[in-house]
Amino acid sequence: MKIKCQEHYDKVVEYAKSIGDTTFQKCIERLKQWETNSNGRYEIELYWDFAPYSFGFAEVAADGRNGIVGGLLYHGRPDESFAVVMEPFHGWSIHT
Repeated sequence: MKIKCQEHYDKVVEYAKSIGDTTFQKCIERLKQWETNSNGRYEIELYWDFAPYSFGFAEVAADGRNGIVGGLLYHGRPDESFAVVMEPFHGWSIHT
């Protein structure tokens, strides 16, 4: 996994710890599993998103082409992710 916004990532890790939330780490583990499942075809790139504590991500091949592109979004209180969720949720989730 390539983190293209290390300072933001570090702040989010600390914030998740401070609120006792494990959904962020579980989402990171899922994205790392996507890399593993691609058998080296893709690397996940994580980048800054405008929504607080959120990220965009993309599967990127060695030739620069993208696979799945989405967001690792924080649904806070209030939720500023602008994502549709079927039920109220507090924490991080992957959106594609």
